[in-house]
Amino acid sequence: MKKHIFTIFSTLLLSLCNAQDFEKNQLIIKVKNESFNKGKHDLAKNIIGVQSVDRLNNEHLVNKITPIGDVDFTTSFLLEFKNDIDVASIAKIYGEDSKIAFAEPNYIAHGAGVQGNASLSTFPTDTFFSSRQWSLYNTGTFVVSGMTTTPDADVDMELAWDIETGDPNMIIAVADSGINFSHEDFAGRIWNKPTEIIGDGIDNDGNGLIDDYRGWDWVNNDNNPTDDHGHGTNCTGIIGSAANNAKGYAGVNWNSKMMPLKVLDSGNNGTYANMANSLYYAANNGAKIVSMSIGGTAPSAALASAINYLRTNNVLLVACMMNNNNQVSNYPAAYSTAYDNVIAVGSTDANDKRTQPFFWSTTSGSCYGTHINVVAPGNFIYGLGIDSNTSYGSYWGGTSQATPLVAGVASLIFAKNPTLTPAQVRNILQTTAEDMKGIPSEDTPGFDKYHGWGRINAYTALQSTVLSSHEVVNDHFAIRIINPVSNGNLEIYNNRKIKGTTRITVSSFEGKQIFNQTLDLKEGKNSVQMKGIITGSYILNFENKEYQKIFKIIVK
Repeated sequence: MKKHIFTIFSTLLLSLCNAQDFEKNQLIIKVKNESFNKGKHDLAKNIIGVQSVDRLNNEHLVNKITPIGDVDFTTSFLLEFKNDIDVASIAKIYGEDSKIAFAEPNYIAHGAGVQGNASLSTFPTDTFFSSRQWSLYNTGTFVVSGMTTTPDADVDMELAWDIETGDPNMIIAVADSGINFSHEDFAGRIWNKPTEIIGDGIDNDGNGLIDDYRGWDWVNNDNNPTDDHGHGTNCTGIIGSAANNAKGYAGVNWNSKMMPLKVLDSGNNGTYANMANSLYYAANNGAKIVSMSIGGTAPSAALASAINYLRTNNVLLVACMMNNNNQVSNYPAAYSTAYDNVIAVGSTDANDKRTQPFFWSTTSGSCYGTHINVVAPGNFIYGLGIDSNTSYGSYWGGTSQATPLVAGVASLIFAKNPTLTPAQVRNILQTTAEDMKGIPSEDTPGFDKYHGWGRINAYTALQSTVLSSHEVVNDHFAIRIINPVSNGNLEIYNNRKIKGTTRITVSSFEGKQIFNQTLDLKEGKNSVQMKGIITGSYILNFENKEYQKIFKIIVK
């Protein structure tokens, strides 16, 4: 029976190897938990500490072993062989060892977004938010060759910000090609690890990574996840471009910290081993959400194990459907049917139709299938670039761009009610999505394989009764601003004992400061008189030495 099972496994593995790219001369293995002896491994000497496995490694000339996650928990390793190997055959040999749970190739996945060249003269000269960010606020005036525009084919972001703009204490991880650290629109938004002393050359927290104070680069195995492609900077900016700086674009989330995890190289390719490592890292370092705009067609036990670890740690994974205009499953998105902490995201255009094609290829299109959950705008998405620290002129297209938009909205839902589980947040996004917006043959009532439950709506999601019935008073709700502001009286509720000098600054969306006042904040209700401000929407900056947050307010 065992021989028969492995014959089937080998045939399946060989077919997958032929269909999906993988790293040459590499293998991912997991030692069975009951066979692994903690403390017996010495990876610097290529010793795993399991006799039969070490014998196989010596026999097949393994010259490097890299941990995947915390091996005392994951018992998973990436093996690199000295000589050329037949990956499928070696996987079969390792898989037949009774001490090994699984052995599989280190598959290669790809980022699901492509950059285009901007033509700035075709856009109005007013603010970037109103002229380019149609995905958040679509007035029907967005003009670009190859895509029609329908008013309100957006996620109603300007209305959602009336309710929530993000939790300053939340961490959102982006597993991608890295980030442009020097970009002015990321100022103050990058996560820093409190347990790591910057630049001391010591692994202060004992996780095996030296000076990982701002994320990690698994491609180059160092502590500098700087973007050398552009994909990661665009995706991270969709979630977290700084608000209220009179520059560039508005991110979906105005307050939370962004954790850059580099798993894609300069060619926009990445391995499953690196992807899995980034998921373990995100969960172990406090991330609430991981946005992963990457996909590969091979299933993977290593990747599934990492996703299950996220689930165990109450972390949401938002993943892209990919762009091949077919229903071939891509992973990790396809794991949405097995794990309720995964949201699989497809793309729509500015006319609310499924993207088919994207601007960069006539044969492209948002992938579909029974594992899709929701769709979101993802074509001609302007954002931040890597050309300079003030780069704003590039646009991208792909389910890669729809994915961080959904992740950003999910982060606002968590901010509104941090007691929710990833499965509950996914359900809120699905039940409040706008249905039957695409072409009738695809966007049928209820769930369909092209749009899932529909195009997300941030405003209706944040109005969900699940949220309003669970008002939680804790650190996440330290400060509440009462909207709208009536009769010039701004009401601030301090639910936590934050005290002392607090600066309140109110600006227009164009960045012009129109009100500035300092108050001695007290617990409970605080009132600030803002006479003379005309009716409209504004940005309020709350600054206290203990707590800072940006809000949107409406003055009536």
